[in-house]
Amino acid sequence: MTLRICKYLLFVLALTAFEVPAATLSITVRDREGATVKDVVVIARPASGTAAATTRSRPAVMDQINRQFAPYVLAVHTGTSVLFENSDTVAHQVYSFSPARQFELGLYRGRPRSPIVFDQPGIVVLGCNIHDNMIGYVYVTDAPYFGTTDARGRIEFADLAAGDFTVELWSPRQSGNEAPLRRMITLTDAASLDFQFRHSLSPEPAPVRDPRLRDY
Repeated sequence: MTLRICKYLLFVLALTAFEVPAATLSITVRDREGATVKDVVVIARPASGTAAATTRSRPAVMDQINRQFAPYVLAVHTGTSVLFENSDTVAHQVYSFSPARQFELGLYRGRPRSPIVFDQPGIVVLGCNIHDNMIGYVYVTDAPYFGTTDARGRIEFADLAAGDFTVELWSPRQSGNEAPLRRMITLTDAASLDFQFRHSLSPEPAPVRDPRLRDY
């Protein structure tokens, strides 16, 4: 074996020795009665603070279907553009007065307006000037790992660097008396966490399919 090959093998072994193992974190969220809960924002923050920021080249999408925002809760990284589509049979006028992002989209249907950039972390409450029953949320975060639970109340983060993480939850349906749902975990490989709300959650918004409602 030549000296050059030996040096190359030693270099590869040195790189392997410093590789950080990857870990997977699965999370399930339940209400007080034990039923799983969808549309819950879940954030995982590494204690080291060295994770790369999440980037998104295409706008995220908040649609409007059956006189409701879809999804009910959209989680995005700070600086993300959001396209407010309208797949409904009626026109909508989307607005927010939230300090994190104030805006108003004039009455429209079909082709959406230009995307809105959410450049400040915080909770943005959405409404429609035409349909008062419509409410939705854009959760803007600086955290590198985040998302919302699916229809089974689950979310999974893959390829996390092993180490200490703080996991936080938020839902617009939780009671104002609910203590923050937060937990520390040390990841080495695959792990799972179960969260449960202690107080009753408010009802989910119901879609409106009444064809007699006035169009605009």
